[in-house]
Amino acid sequence: MELLEQLKEQYKSLENRVRLLILVHSDIEYVQGSSECVEGGAFAWAALSPDSKLIQSELYHEYKSLIKQARKHLEEAGSNYLDTFDESCNEVKSYILQENLLWGSSLQDVFSSVKKELDLQRGLIAQPVLI
Repeated sequence: MELLEQLKEQYKSLENRVRLLILVHSDIEYVQGSSECVEGGAFAWAALSPDSKLIQSELYHEYKSLIKQARKHLEEAGSNYLDTFDESCNEVKSYILQENLLWGSSLQDVFSSVKKELDLQRGLIAQPVLI
């Protein structure tokens, strides 16, 4: 199987696992007093169970390996979008590690944000150089 096809399959598998981490294993909590600073308030990640932390760790390491391969593909193709790719990857890493504050009040909104970034990355590796 061609490298690009392998990367696409790995992204699809990863997306499904991220969906499970966020929608099944995670929860968010309202940050008290945040509505005074931000309309609708801010939310923070609730602590994960030990089993969920293991899933999170495996997922994070899998994602790091995937983006290393994807970035190498972009470099070899001469892509002008390495900075965009790196920024998007950092966003996804912060969601997987659950280090960021959230502005949406639902886990589905959170997953939609992650999916948007993963779709961007898939698009960049599929068309690394735009003419």
